[in-house]
Amino acid sequence: MTDPEGAAPMDATMDDPAFEPTQAEIDDWVARERKRRAEWLNGPTDEERAAYARRVRTRRIAAAFDEGEERIADTMRMGLRYGREGQLAAEGAAAVLYRWSRRTFADLVRAGREWEEETTLPSVRRRVSMDDED
Repeated sequence: MTDPEGAAPMDATMDDPAFEPTQAEIDDWVARERKRRAEWLNGPTDEERAAYARRVRTRRIAAAFDEGEERIADTMRMGLRYGREGQLAAEGAAAVLYRWSRRTFADLVRAGREWEEETTLPSVRRRVSMDDED
């Protein structure tokens, strides 16, 4: 298949020696690669070690700060939930008391008096004379 613009086919350009690196380019690359590998074998410099230590310290501080923020957020969430549940309980108690009629309250008072009368011991009555008669 040929290109309509008249360019040479792809296989023909790959075989062209102009696309191959020169020996000087190859030697330069080999020297750079040997230098890079030798530096890697020697290990990091003092400046690189210090920079790495700073990055690690910064990451650890950020992680600790994130844990603290997470704890604070959890505590706030629980506080809001418990506060809302307390509010609902108070509103429910007020609604129950509001709906509680006076008749029901009077019935409870009457039942309480009856219970007291049933459970209290009778008082011992004795006759006291009005005059000193002996």
